[in-house]
This record gives sequence, C-alpha cells and structure tokens, in this order.
Amino acid sequence: MLYAGTNYHPHDWTRDRWRHDIDLMRKASFNIVRLGHLCWDSFEPSEGNYTFEWFDEVMDLFAEAGIGVVLDIATRPAPTWLHKKYPEIDLTHSSGIRMEAQTRYMEDVGHPVFQEYAFKFADTLVRRYRNHPALLALGLCNELGSGSPSYSAAARDRFEAWLRNKYGTVDHLNEAWATRRWSRRLSSFHDVVLPVSGQVVGAPERMLDMWRFYSDETLSYMKGLSRLVKELAPDIRESTNHWSESPGYGFDYLRDAQEIIDLPGIGFYPGTNPEDRKALTAACFFMDHRSGELGRPIWCLEFQTGDFGGYASPRQAMRMYAYLSLLHRSQAVCAWTWRTMLGGEEQYVFGLVDHDGIPGWKYDEFKQIAEEFSRLASTSLPRTVSPEIAIAYSFESLKVMAGNRSFYKTDYTEQVLQAYEALELANLDCNIVNLRELQDAYKLLIVPGHAIMDKASAATIRSYVEAGGTVVMTAYSAKVDENNRVFGTTLPGELSDVFGIRSGAFVRTKSHTPTENAGGLEKTELHLERERPSIVLDGQELQPEIDFYEILEPRTAEVAASFAHTFESSPAVTRNRYGKGEALYVAIPADADFLTALLDTLYPQLGIEKGPATPAGVAARKLEDGSVLYVNTTGRKQAVTLAQQATGFLSGSLMEDTLILEAYEVELAKAVTRHKEEKH
Repeated sequence: MLYAGTNYHPHDWTRDRWRHDIDLMRKASFNIVRLGHLCWDSFEPSEGNYTFEWFDEVMDLFAEAGIGVVLDIATRPAPTWLHKKYPEIDLTHSSGIRMEAQTRYMEDVGHPVFQEYAFKFADTLVRRYRNHPALLALGLCNELGSGSPSYSAAARDRFEAWLRNKYGTVDHLNEAWATRRWSRRLSSFHDVVLPVSGQVVGAPERMLDMWRFYSDETLSYMKGLSRLVKELAPDIRESTNHWSESPGYGFDYLRDAQEIIDLPGIGFYPGTNPEDRKALTAACFFMDHRSGELGRPIWCLEFQTGDFGGYASPRQAMRMYAYLSLLHRSQAVCAWTWRTMLGGEEQYVFGLVDHDGIPGWKYDEFKQIAEEFSRLASTSLPRTVSPEIAIAYSFESLKVMAGNRSFYKTDYTEQVLQAYEALELANLDCNIVNLRELQDAYKLLIVPGHAIMDKASAATIRSYVEAGGTVVMTAYSAKVDENNRVFGTTLPGELSDVFGIRSGAFVRTKSHTPTENAGGLEKTELHLERERPSIVLDGQELQPEIDFYEILEPRTAEVAASFAHTFESSPAVTRNRYGKGEALYVAIPADADFLTALLDTLYPQLGIEKGPATPAGVAARKLEDGSVLYVNTTGRKQAVTLAQQATGFLSGSLMEDTLILEAYEVELAKAVTRHKEEKH
C-alpha cells in the first residue's frame, strides 16, 4: 500500500475550518495526514493542564474521513512555560550567554529536566490516542539533530560524566587527547571544559569527543521515546523525520538505527529547482541513508510543496519528486504543508492551499499523486530491494573533516554524494552502511573520504576483503584513528597491507592557502593552477576535476590507472589482492565521473548488472514484477529506448521500442509478452 497526504496544523485554524479542510483532503484521495508536531503547548498550555478535547474532535473527524493519522510526539519545541520555570534548559551560546527561547529548537535535549517533562508529556499523549481508530503511526518528535548544541555549565558537567564513563581514568583521557601538546594536561576530570569558547575551538581530539557526546545524548533521548512507544503502544508503527546529517549538529544515526527505528522517515526537500542536481542527489542519498540496512520502506513525513518565498516547483515537478521518492523505497509522501501559514517562521513557505484557504493548482497536482498512488496498489510498490553495493557513511568523518578545513579541503558530504551519484547514473541501488557493524553481504563496498578509521571499521574492511569482497576507497580516507589523531603508522591507517600501498606525500594542484595564519603574516589566496593532471584508465585519458591527489607507493598492489601531465609519475588507482578479495585505492577525492568509469570496469567482473539504460537525467528502477519505473527529472523531453514492446501503466499507451517522457513526466512500463503461435 502507498500513502499520499499532507501535514496539517489544526491548532492554527478555527474549528469551523477543520471539517472543510478534511473534506478537501478526502476528495483528493488522501489516505494519510501528519498531525501534532510543533504544538506541545496546544496540548498542555500550562504545567499539568492538558486540553486534549479539541484534538479528540480532530482525530474523530479524520477517522470519519478514513484518513490515517501519523501523530507526532511533539516534545520540541518545548513550551514557553517550561523554559520560564526552568531556564537551565535554555541553550547557552558558545560565548557563554544564555539564549532566550524565541524560536524553535532552543531547548537542551540532553538536560534531565527537559527530558523529565518531555517523557511525561509523551506518556500522556500516547496513552490517550494509542487506541484511537484514526491512529496509523506515531512520530518520535520532529527533526531531532537540528538546531544547535548547548554550551552550558550543565552540559559541561554531563560531558565530564560521559568522559569518565568512556575513559575510566584521567591518564587514559590525557593519552587519547594528546594533552602533552601545548601544555594542556588534565589533573582530573574536573579540569574538563567543552572545547568551544566563543569563536575559538579546541584540539581535534577534544572536538570529536564533544560531538560524540552530543550525538549520544540525542540517541539516548530517541531511544527513550522509542521504548515508551513500544511499551505503551506495541502494535503501532513509529517513524521520525530526524536530521542526523545536519552539518551544524546532527548525530550518529547509523550506529543505533537498528535499535531505534521501526519505519525510517525523512523530510524530502530537494528544493523547488530540479535543475539543482546536487540538491536532488542529496535528497535521494538522505533517503537511502535513513533506510540504511533496515530493509523497510521509508516514509516522507514532510514533502516539498513550496519553499521560503518560492510558491512552487515547475508544474508536474512535485509529482516527479513523488515518483523519485518511490524509486528510493518510499511508501508515503506527506506534503509540507497543507495551508500556507499566516504567521510565524514559515509564513511564506507555500503549501497546497493558499493563505486565504483556497486550493491552488498544487492541490490538483497532489490529488493526482494520491489517485495514482491508489492505482499503484496493484503493483509491487513500495520497493523492497537487497542491493549488491554499499556506500560507507560516517558521522564522525563529517565532524573530523569539518574541523580541519586547511587539510580536508573537499567537504565530506560532497565526497559521499559524488560516490552516490556514480551509482545513480547507473540506476543502481545501494545501501548506506555503518562500517563498524556491517549487516548484509555486498559484492562491492565503496568508502569515500572516510577520514577516521577506528579499529572496528578497519576490521570490517579487512574481513570483508579477505572473505572475497571488493572495496574501493578514495583519497582522504584512513588519516586519523578513533581519537582523531593522525596515524603514526603507514597510511592508509590500519589498512596499508590490505590495500598494499603507502600513502605519504600529496599534491595540491592549486596554490594552497591555509585557514590558519601561520607565522603571523597574512597570506594571499593566489588561485594559481600548478598542475592539470589527467588519469589514464584502460588506455583512455580522463580529465576529472582534481585539486588534490595522493602519491601512492605500491607495495604489493598493482597499478590500475596512472596520472598523466604531473611533475612525477604516480598511480591514480591501485589494486591489491588480499585474501579472496580485492582492495582498490583511488588517489583523488571521490568524483562521480571518474568513479563511473572505474566502476564500469568492475561491474562485469563482480557480476553486477547495471540498472535500466536511460538518458542522463532519467532515473529508473526495475520492480519485482519486471516492470520498470521511469522518472524524467529534467525540464526537457526525453526519449528512452526500450528493450521490448511495453504498455504504460499510468498513461495506458502502447510503446513499441521508445518511451517518450515529457518534462518531469513519469511512467511505469510493463513489458508486453508475445505468445508464439501454436503449430498445428
């Protein structure tokens, strides 16, 4: 079954509007709605004073309309009365100033007082609605991982306790943090401070542990909500649209996803310009990241209808996005939002219904989505897949690389997206995996820019290759150990024998200007181009954008590709036999075009069949029943060559050998079976 519906905020509108809105949703064939988020104080306007009666009526109306409710457990933002009673739950800026809760997500999620009240509210809410006939699923709060951490004295005390638990003794902590550097030894755990003060940040070892601490607090809170739901409403599904990938906060989602998440969820926001290919790729990658190795459909609990100050995507692009999400294992799309809000932080984020309550053309387009999703119930959607390829993702590498821009000049997320795009261009599925605990079996493992290489991750790669797997790792990988200290052993750290190389020197093809002011002299960014390397692979000279490459010294590895037009000859790709498998190291940061060429040489050897052949910009996947779903993500007409005659499930048209897709058009092509004539 597929779900299409919207996010609705009944507390924003008068009671006489509810039935009208719900009737419009019913007429649009919506079968899902998300409620309750961002309105704790509408349920509990003052401490212990619960006013659920108004919401009982809303739930009853949706039950009457036959629309299932995803009820969000709205513990963020915390209500003003809680902030005023306990100002210690307010966020503290890195400057030490306590910040007033004037916008959303300004509570310290790790503070025990916040959690006490939040869990009490969650308990009350779940108990009240767990048996309601409209209830389809529960949401574990809204966008955890967004906002910013608190640098308060209370957070420092919790950080100290976290470090005590992790390291046991201050000597172990001193060793992990290399505190002998710059005379920063700690005499006791009481000497610990949060390593951010104003604009000044501490040493890399301390920063990584700080981000681990904040991540653990978020994960612990999510686990608490998940346990509460499982105990009080064991038969109800649960999901959440967290933001673990947030560059400013986030958390290590893959570490505990198996324990926390029932149905993976996301806010699907590729933007209102489909031409922004990076944003489009990132939206799909985040979906696959949330799916991880859970093997379950994902729900788009929020789905882009408009943007800040932007009324809509081009006509039919919203429908295209819905089908693109289906390609990436979605089962549900909930428009953000139903009616454009009149005030507040999102007064010009445009929904399906305009400010005056009158549906716009987007309502009709989403109605089309809902009606088609209903028809698709007879197909093998939502997709359930067992990918043969995995891409490793590391929250810790995200933080490590963001913390040292002078060395890691290529953004970590950009590298992961480049690797992911290479698979998208081939219409291949992949799982996004946690190297520390690989769950499934894969023919190919891609490790892009995995700067940190802890012992568990290294052991995974070693055993994976030894058992017959093929791994491709790119530059900037395995530079630091689990404490964010650069390896004093041969690079790639922990794995030089698996890859059969030594990586030491490196070249920046453009003039280098560090972010730090070494020597007290201001340095000028010259933007000089010193080299323009190309790569020779299988006799073909390729010209990817290269601003950094590592000089690889093969030990037991063979050279699979070489640099050309460089000051000294060196391998661009090495290939090493280790155990029953192979380990390939790419000397440049992940680049979609180059990885596409490299992986094309590997697929036949690994028995990996590429997805349906399509023009650039047309995404496609074969479904379990043999039909193929095509999505034209571009604003121009595209012609797709078909292997055989097919009928269009959505259009009803017969196609001989070519499928014509108009701008942002989609089609589910079912092959026509030709029966041989019986011989008499």
